[in-house]
Amino acid sequence: MNGDPLTRRRFLKAVGTASAIALGVGLPGCVSGKTDILPKTTTSLTYTISGNVRTKFADFIPLPVTVSPSLKDYTVPAGLSGVVAAERAGLDDADKNRLASDLFFLRPSSDAQIYDLYKNAEKRGAPVVVTTDAVLHAYHILFDYALRILEVSKLSDAIVGLTDLMLAESLSQLDDGVPELQDLCMKNVAFFAVAKSLLGGSMTGLPADARQLAEAELRLIDAHEGFADSPVFGRKEDYSQYVPRGHYTRNEQLERYFRAMMWYGRMPFSLYKSLPGGRKEPDKESTRRAIMIVMALNGRAFDLWKTVYDPTVFFVGETDDLSVYDYQALIKKIYGDQIVLAALTDDDKVLAFIEKAAALKAPKIISGLIQDDEDKAVLKGFRFMGQRFIPDSYIFQGLVYDKVGTQAKPRAFPMGLDVMAVLGSERAYAILDSLGETEYANYVKQFEALKAGFAALKAEDWTQNLYWGWLYSLLALLNEKGDGYPTFMKREAWIDKELNTSLGSWTELRHDTILYAKQSYTVLATGMMPTAEAKGYVEPNPELYGRLASLAQMTFDGLEARGLLTDALSDRLVDLKEMLVQLKAIAEKELTGTGLTSDEYAYIRNFGNRLENITTFPPEVADAVESDTDKYMAVVADVHTDPNTGQALEEGVGYPYHLFVVVPIDGSLTLCQGAAFSYYEFKWPISDRLTDEKWQEMLSNKNAPEPPAWTKSFAA
Repeated sequence: MNGDPLTRRRFLKAVGTASAIALGVGLPGCVSGKTDILPKTTTSLTYTISGNVRTKFADFIPLPVTVSPSLKDYTVPAGLSGVVAAERAGLDDADKNRLASDLFFLRPSSDAQIYDLYKNAEKRGAPVVVTTDAVLHAYHILFDYALRILEVSKLSDAIVGLTDLMLAESLSQLDDGVPELQDLCMKNVAFFAVAKSLLGGSMTGLPADARQLAEAELRLIDAHEGFADSPVFGRKEDYSQYVPRGHYTRNEQLERYFRAMMWYGRMPFSLYKSLPGGRKEPDKESTRRAIMIVMALNGRAFDLWKTVYDPTVFFVGETDDLSVYDYQALIKKIYGDQIVLAALTDDDKVLAFIEKAAALKAPKIISGLIQDDEDKAVLKGFRFMGQRFIPDSYIFQGLVYDKVGTQAKPRAFPMGLDVMAVLGSERAYAILDSLGETEYANYVKQFEALKAGFAALKAEDWTQNLYWGWLYSLLALLNEKGDGYPTFMKREAWIDKELNTSLGSWTELRHDTILYAKQSYTVLATGMMPTAEAKGYVEPNPELYGRLASLAQMTFDGLEARGLLTDALSDRLVDLKEMLVQLKAIAEKELTGTGLTSDEYAYIRNFGNRLENITTFPPEVADAVESDTDKYMAVVADVHTDPNTGQALEEGVGYPYHLFVVVPIDGSLTLCQGAAFSYYEFKWPISDRLTDEKWQEMLSNKNAPEPPAWTKSFAA
C-alpha cells in the first residue's frame, strides 16, 4: 500500500477490527475490554484471545481464525517421482528418502539473511514456502530497530541529562551539611558519578572521597571479570554484566547508554542486610540513600526519568523491584507532603519506612549473588531504573536451584525448553524428560505449579506489553497440528521444527531486550534452473500470522500515541501488518483446499523482496544505529547466570536453515524451498559474555558448538 501516511495509518487501524494471581504479575493501568481466553482443542496449554483488549499502551485487536482445516493426508512416492520442481533441486538419494519419509528436512546454509535465501530461490525459479520463521524474524528486526532508534534519538540524551541533574542535586544534599548523613550523601554522589563517567562525562570537581569511590567502581566495571565487592554498595556485584552486547555494540553512543543503564538497573538499595546464620537486619543506611535519591528526583529530573522508563515499559514491562513510584508514595505516607533532609536522621521513621516497604511486592527474579542460607528478604529494595520482570526469567528462576535440585545435586542451569514446556509444549517436556532434566529433586512439582500459573493468565496479561505479546504469538507454534492439517505438519519431526522456531524467535526477543530484561541467577550452593510462474506455498499457521499482525498493530499504535513513531518505522510496520494479513488469508484458503489466485501465487513468489524491504532501513536511519554486524542475522544472548560454575547460559541464532518440503498445490505434489531458524544453546564463561560480533566470528570459523541434539530430527 503506497498511499499518504494518514491513509496508511487508517489502513492499519481498520484491518483486523473485527490469573495473573498465580504469578503475582502486576498489571498497572491495564483495563480489560471484552476479553476471553478459550482453550484450544489440543492437549497443550495454548490459548486464543477472542475479543479486543484495552491496555494503557494500545489496544490489542485479534484477527480471528474461523476456518477448520479439512485437508486429506498424502504420501510422497519413492525417489520423488512426479513431484513438481524436485528433479532440478540438487537432491541426493538420502535427501529424497528423507522427503519420502518426513515430507520435509532442513539443511544448513551460508546465507547471511533469511531474505537472501528466498531471493536466491526466486532467481532459480524454485517454488518457495513462506515460513513462520521468516515473519517472526521480520518482527524481531522492527522491534529491535524501534528500540535502537528510540535509544539513539531520545533515551541516551535523556539519561545524560537525568544523570547531570541527579549528580548536582546529590552534591547539593551533601552541601546541606547534615553530619549524620554526610557519608551516605558522598556515596550517592559516587553512584551518579559512576553513571556520568560511563556516559562519557568527567568527574572533575567532585569531592575526593566520592571520586575515589567512583574510580574504584569503574575499574571493576572496566575489568568485567565477574563477582566482586562493590566499593559504593559494599555487596557483591556481577561486573561481567557490564560488557555491552545485544545491539548495544553497534556504536559508542549505544555502548555508553548500555553501561549506564545496566548500572542504574542492577545496583540495589536494599531494605535488609544479611547477618550470619541466615539472619537479617534493617539496612537503614541503604534505605536512607534511596529516600534521598527519590527526594532529589523532582521537576525536570523526574520528567527525564519518566522519558526513559515509561516507553521501555511498553517494550519490556515494569521493574521487578521497588520503584520510584513505590518510594514516592511511602515517603509521603511516613514523612508527609514536605520532607527535609534532616528528617532522615530519625531512626524510628526510617524503620517504619522499611516495615511498610517490606510489605510491598517482592522481586520474583533473583538477579545477583545470594547463598542458599541467606534470607531472601535481603533481595527486596529500590533500584533507580530497575530491570524488568519477564515471564521466561520467572520460569527459569523457578526451575533451578534452590527451587529445584539439592545442595549435592543442584540444577544449576535451565534450558530454553523449560520455557516452551511451561507455555504448553508437550514435546518440549518430553525432550527434557529424555535428557534427565525432570529427575532433579522438586522439578515436577515446580513445573506443574508454573504451568498452572500460566494456564490461569488472562487476555490482559498476555497483551500487557510487547514482550508478553511476542510470547503470546509463539504459543501458536506449540499446539500440535491434528486432522485436516497438511501431512508434513503432523510429523513428530515437524513438531520439533516448530519448537525450534519458537526457541529461535525467543532467542531474538532476549537479544533485543538484554539491557532491560532481568536475568535469572542460580542460588549459590555452598541448484534449480528457472521455471516460469512457479507456484509456492505459505506454511499454514493462520493463528500465528493473525497474532503477529495484531502485535504489529499494537506496536504501531503504542509508538504513535507517544510520538515515537518515525516515518521509517511507520512504513515498515504497516507493510509487515499488510503482509501478515495477506499470509493469514492465504493460509486459511490452503487449509480448506481452496485454490489460490495468480496474484496470490505472485505474492508468494516475491516474498523475499518484500521481506528485504521490511527488514532493511534507509541510510539516514542505518548510519545512526547499524554496524557491519547487522549484515548477518546471527545473534546471541546470555539469559541465565550460575555463580557456582561462573558460567552463563547462551542462546544463539545462526545462519538460516534451508527448508525443503513437499506440499500439495493445485492437486500436484510440489517441492518448495524456504528458510528457518538455526538455534543454539550452550554454557559459556561469564568473564567472556558473548557479543554478536564474537558469535558471528565463531560461526564463520566453525568454532561454534553444535545445535541441540534433538534438532537432528529435522536438520540434515
